[in-house]
Amino acid sequence: MPDIRYVCVSDLHLGADNSLLTHLRSNPGSADPVTVDPGTPSAVLVEFANCLGELVRHNKGSVKPTLVLNGDALELALAQDNIALMAFEHFLELIFPINGEALVAPKIIFNPGNHDHHLWETARETQYVDFLQGKRSKKPGTDLPLPWHATNMFDPDLVDSCLLNAAISRHPHMAAQGVHVGTVYPNLCLLNPDESKCVIFSHGHYVESIYMLMTTLGNFVFPNRVVPTEVWDIETENFAWIDFFWSAMGRSGEVGKDIEHVYDMLLVPKARTRLILQLARAAGQRWVRWAPKLGEWLGLLSVPFVSSLVGRAGGLEKTQVGQPLTPDAAQGLRAYVEGPLAKQIQAERQQEMQAKTTFIFGHTHKPFSTGMDFDHFPSGMKVYNSGGWVVDTKDTDPTHGGAIILVDEQMNAVSVRMYNEASRPTAYHVRLEAVDEPANPLHNRLAGLIDSNQDPWLSFSRVVADHVNTYHKNFRRESTSSAPSHRTA
Repeated sequence: MPDIRYVCVSDLHLGADNSLLTHLRSNPGSADPVTVDPGTPSAVLVEFANCLGELVRHNKGSVKPTLVLNGDALELALAQDNIALMAFEHFLELIFPINGEALVAPKIIFNPGNHDHHLWETARETQYVDFLQGKRSKKPGTDLPLPWHATNMFDPDLVDSCLLNAAISRHPHMAAQGVHVGTVYPNLCLLNPDESKCVIFSHGHYVESIYMLMTTLGNFVFPNRVVPTEVWDIETENFAWIDFFWSAMGRSGEVGKDIEHVYDMLLVPKARTRLILQLARAAGQRWVRWAPKLGEWLGLLSVPFVSSLVGRAGGLEKTQVGQPLTPDAAQGLRAYVEGPLAKQIQAERQQEMQAKTTFIFGHTHKPFSTGMDFDHFPSGMKVYNSGGWVVDTKDTDPTHGGAIILVDEQMNAVSVRMYNEASRPTAYHVRLEAVDEPANPLHNRLAGLIDSNQDPWLSFSRVVADHVNTYHKNFRRESTSSAPSHRTA
């Protein structure tokens, strides 16, 4: 009977006020009716851990599965670092209970996304420091290479995540168990023993063109330049942009909180239109200080230009409702898999991928499971999206939800669809799915363990149903108000 060997989750966004895994405090009658309460785990997080524990305890062997955090585990763009870290600690306290059995192995694999990309920046600096302190770099006359912007996807040397491991060290029982986070970026490939099957993990932000904005600008300004196609070159050009807007705003003090509000407004069309008009008028007033009203009128002439710029953020895949993957995102996924991903495999293996491939990504917050064909890979790639745990639309959208992806030693994968947003509480239920069922032995084994009408699955669904509408209301309030409210307590 196959055991679970890897547990993959993504887009937890711990610390964000729109994450179901972040506890919110109600403040009736105050200017901020809802604030983040970093001192308490959310009810959804507690039930999430209960469900994970139920899955893992049925493993037959003694080896615990490895946890893969496949990007955006922490919210570093829209939450302050300390808030995100405290939420992360609550997550770990439930995974490694002080008076109970650990749910996963102590060695955690972390593949940063765009909202916690800064943790990759600190990790790669750690990687370079380790190199500089090694024997090779100390040889007289040795030229130093540039710092690396990616790790190997096959058998990588995981890079120490100093910040996350420092948070872990605050808990003696975790330190005693050897709990440790190692970082890989942006792709990780695991093979089964005979290398006939593989699973590739990638957060997925590069399926959207906005995360390659610097490359796009470079192509526009220098049309005859050599356009990067390797993943490390793409990251080299775009890491500062990703870090600047998508991963470092939480540490920008009061300005960062204001930009957090701007970000919320970008996700709602009416609020985005109002924001664009405000930006255009404000810019015009600065252009013509001696005649502010004239400046406002002139500023409005720039609205089409400003709209084209901010519209990129407003058109993020996670805000597009009605379908799990829009045509633009599907095209971006194909371009990434057949381009940078295939090239990295070729560079490391000296050949195209021969193993039957499963590709797991998140980022879009809309889980799905499907089969797809890609150039440079065997036919019938199994593609799983792990969704997300945040509410980032005004109204309920059934394509938004969260999933846990499980993988066994033979690289069979299944998706435990934990929830999709629904208009009725009774429509929330947990379900198991696999692209290759019923031929998938891991699916067949787990099918008898997940009964949506029994606890802990039923309890989880009830708690999620109770909380999603609250988070929708909070999102509407934040995205439509005209002034930022600083939401962390």
